[in-house]
Amino acid sequence: MGRKEILDILAEWPGEFVSGERISKSLHATRAAVWKQIQALKASGYEIEGVTKSGYRLLSTPLDPDEWAIAHELRSKTLGHPLYLFDELSSTNDWAHDAVKQGADHGLTVMARRQVKGRGRLGRYFESPAGGLWFSVVLKPKLSLADAAKLTLSASLAVVDGIRAACGVAARIKWPNDIVYRGRKLAGILGEVSGEWTTLQSIVLGIGINCNLRKDQFPQDIPAETLLDLTGTRLNLNILAARVLESLEYEVETLEREGFASARERWLANAWGVGDEVLVRRGAEVFAGRFQGISAEGELLLQSLGGVMSFSAGEVQLRAPAGEYSGSD
Repeated sequence: MGRKEILDILAEWPGEFVSGERISKSLHATRAAVWKQIQALKASGYEIEGVTKSGYRLLSTPLDPDEWAIAHELRSKTLGHPLYLFDELSSTNDWAHDAVKQGADHGLTVMARRQVKGRGRLGRYFESPAGGLWFSVVLKPKLSLADAAKLTLSASLAVVDGIRAACGVAARIKWPNDIVYRGRKLAGILGEVSGEWTTLQSIVLGIGINCNLRKDQFPQDIPAETLLDLTGTRLNLNILAARVLESLEYEVETLEREGFASARERWLANAWGVGDEVLVRRGAEVFAGRFQGISAEGELLLQSLGGVMSFSAGEVQLRAPAGEYSGSD
């Protein structure tokens, strides 16, 4: 008998009491053993009410990442199945890459309560302390290698939609892979591709969201924002993870089925800085102009004095002239 089996029974009777006798008979265990497991569940963050002669009922799940709570909340078909959760990893993307080498299927998800060597775009260190939502998903979509950048852009839509569904915060997308709120970084996405010639074999998609943290926990040179600071309350990260995974599954399937056109329109509707004067940095070069959006291939379009210029995600950084968003990507 394990805690999962007890939770499964309680979840079958939402809002109702289940007697200790019924649980013990179902699991072929003593009532004392059931009581002991209930106490362990409470200690791990589950709110379970116990009433003499009535039994137990599940009131709420932990706020911190929990495998059972995510599985119970998740309604996706493939993403998040299976899901592995660790207290600490050096990098969830590295763990996922190792899983791919061992034959991991589309949808495998790995999550860590804390990363010690998380990374972002262009090899930058990605701050990921306890209290955030840090995870990676193995994707093996029916797409060409050239579509990999579009998949990362579509993933940014999934993160924005998942955050909005979980807590109502209306974040924006900063091209190509950051989620911002009023110019401050709320989440980041890193897609790492494996492919040959024109075939996309797999992409490991890393997602990090600043959740139950205060922005003053981040280094001063990182203009961070957090959902805790925005909402004033600690969020259930299991619900947030489920909503993001469900939205990501929708975006992957839509991209496979319909191409990038519809995702591009929705991306533009949620984008940061479209129509604004911005700076684009490519190596030592800096280009000034008006951010015109993205092309059908997902490239940044900049209206400069010399005409419309296009940039790929691997080349450049996008900045506001006044430094509104000047942290690492």
